[in-house]
Amino acid sequence: MMVFGSIAGLMILAAIFFVFERLWPAIPGQPRFRPGMMTDAAYYFLNRTVTRLAAGGVAILLVLAIARVAGMSISVDQMRGLATRDTIVSEMPVGMQLIAFLLIADFIGYWMHRTFHFQPTLWRYHAIHHSSKQLDWLAAVRVHPANDVIQNAAQAVPLLLLGFSPATLGAYIAVLGVFAVMLHANVGWTFGPLRYVVASPVFHRWHHTTEKEGIDRNFAGLFPWLDLAFGTFYMPKGVQPAEFGVLGDDVPQAFVGSLAYPLRRKQPSAESAV
Repeated sequence: MMVFGSIAGLMILAAIFFVFERLWPAIPGQPRFRPGMMTDAAYYFLNRTVTRLAAGGVAILLVLAIARVAGMSISVDQMRGLATRDTIVSEMPVGMQLIAFLLIADFIGYWMHRTFHFQPTLWRYHAIHHSSKQLDWLAAVRVHPANDVIQNAAQAVPLLLLGFSPATLGAYIAVLGVFAVMLHANVGWTFGPLRYVVASPVFHRWHHTTEKEGIDRNFAGLFPWLDLAFGTFYMPKGVQPAEFGVLGDDVPQAFVGSLAYPLRRKQPSAESAV
């Protein structure tokens, strides 16, 4: 059932972004069928099935272990969403819960993403995501499973310990996944006056460029003002990045090769992160 749902989801996304990239292209004339698309599709199905289950299991185990050490009362049923917990969060109005959740999640996501760029071992895994030389909606799903598990667990564990529900976390991951697809699309959207408030495709495409001005910039997944606050924002008006990939260019484009790439002895330095 999970596989059929993944296939249906991929077909819906393909139909939607085929239209968007045709009507509002950031780079007009970019080929719709490119090398690496089968690699992206393989990562999509792997991460939607096996990796998703692994990430959930790791997060739950970490929460239960930390709760036990800290003397907190958290049960397995509560982590499965089968029971409620009385916490400060649960007493907040729903609107305030949502705002707090998004702020905490994206703050953690910003620093985890930044760490993946500058910590050499983690960069080996994150480089897979940056290896697409042509950026479009499907490139968003090229994420190494280890990268996916670490990133999701790092965000999920603090949120669950604070008392946010697993259902809220699950909904956030699903919605942010679709949002991430939009951020990678070959469209020239900046969201105008909201350019500093909500991440846009142009904002994130600068993150993927090999052009030196954009290297190690724009780490936020949702709120660009985090990059403004921490000095990593870059999105010049009226300019679009045109070159993408990894400096050094030794990341395999084939699925199996890229999956094994982080285990290779020779790796590019974190300074070459893009």
